[in-house]
Amino acid sequence: MAELASENRKRRKFWLGVGFVGCVVGSVAVAGPFVTPALRKHCLPYLPATENTIRLVFGELKGCKGPFIDLGSGDGRVVIEAAKQGYTAAHGIELNVWLVLYSRLRSLFSGTSRQTKFYRADLWKTDLSKYKSIV
Repeated sequence: MAELASENRKRRKFWLGVGFVGCVVGSVAVAGPFVTPALRKHCLPYLPATENTIRLVFGELKGCKGPFIDLGSGDGRVVIEAAKQGYTAAHGIELNVWLVLYSRLRSLFSGTSRQTKFYRADLWKTDLSKYKSIV
């Protein structure tokens, strides 16, 4: 009986340890994409666009159609909205590879993946001559 209780305690400790390690790994996986930009030589923080900001941006761009690009597109909110509003091509440039992947996934789930493209690129080295609307 004592051996069975000892074995159960060992199993419980093992699974508690596995759960703890899983929580730590999961936390790092979720927070990592948002923390890593702060570790660069030039810190560029990720600040998501609010609904009000998006409304103001497209209020200023009213009547403009054609190729659209968002420099520092973050999670892709502005680019996805541009695709929904009928821009012929909506592209996003972002340095953080995790945010680029997240943007692509968001675009897929929102049904705009055919109209949007997200690139990991340096905005200072991107050719903007083919775009009519630059945000």
